[in-house]
Amino acid sequence: MEPVASARRGKRGFTLIEVIIAVAVAAVLSSMLLLAAMPTDASRAHEEARRLAALLELASTEARAAGQSLAWSPERGGYAFWQRGADGEWARFPDTSIFRPRLFSGQTAFGAVLADARELPPGERIEFPAYGSQPLIEATIAGGNARFTLRGGILGRISLQRTADGSRSDAGARLHAG
Repeated sequence: MEPVASARRGKRGFTLIEVIIAVAVAAVLSSMLLLAAMPTDASRAHEEARRLAALLELASTEARAAGQSLAWSPERGGYAFWQRGADGEWARFPDTSIFRPRLFSGQTAFGAVLADARELPPGERIEFPAYGSQPLIEATIAGGNARFTLRGGILGRISLQRTADGSRSDAGARLHAG
């Protein structure tokens, strides 16, 4: 019976040092995973450019389908969509709408925004008419070392291209289905 009792005494569990080392390793691995999963400014800009391209196309389509003009404006730090109220005045869409005002995150910001080849200052609206051709839009969204240029034609379709360093355009890479 003596060998069984001594075998039980040797298997008491983990020592405090082993537990501390296991917790430290888990903390280091989880912090590395968290840092790897955090979006970079370039990925944030890409996400914002894709979202804006889709929303601009949707606004153009919605204006035609509803028979009522919509508008979009670049704002400081983001953008807003507008609709005509019952009084005929422009009003921002509510926060519950897909067209709600949005702010960029991180270091993402607008570069140049052109409407029909004219620079558009922050706050000025581009109208998507219910009838007729859509305005020609060109907007640049930058973040990190990446720039994304949205171009919209008279039919309301938006294309999205990436320019990595401000001079080289990846024209072959379509980043949006439009």
